[in-house]
Amino acid sequence: MTTRDVAQAAGVSLGVVHYCFENKDALMTELVKALSMELRDSVDADESVWDDAGTGKEALQKLVRRGLELMWRNIEATPERQLLTYETTTYALREGESTPAKLAIAREQYGFNDSTIADVINQCSGATETRWNTPVPTLSRFMLNVIDGIVLRWLVDDDSESVQTQLDLLAEMITAHAA
Repeated sequence: MTTRDVAQAAGVSLGVVHYCFENKDALMTELVKALSMELRDSVDADESVWDDAGTGKEALQKLVRRGLELMWRNIEATPERQLLTYETTTYALREGESTPAKLAIAREQYGFNDSTIADVINQCSGATETRWNTPVPTLSRFMLNVIDGIVLRWLVDDDSESVQTQLDLLAEMITAHAA
């Protein structure tokens, strides 16, 4: 992907892209932030998720699953954006071998996503009056690892039905670490 490609896709001149972004790394960093925020917003946009959550582990599992479903709806509606996140990560990893600042793009993306998931599961435990027995950063990193795998596999085989079962299992696995 080049800045020329971005300008063409955005319908603006190359000069506009260069005016807005210092370099390709700055563009990629902002792209990663925007894609990550979009996923977070997919959960935050539906305030009814938190209505009448109930209390206890069963309520926690249902709430975590609802949050995963809201994220999944966004993912499923935007397969080309999901592919772009993998391409961005691959670009950052490949270029990061020679330029550590580029590796920072992927690290920032994953760090932001980890903290987003941590915020959501903390909110879930607060709403259901439960607590986590495993450190939240460990749980959020694990969830992100599983979600990454689910999305990548879905991009390969487009099996949304299997994804639903996997999200059920993920919610069950995560809430096994709560009291």
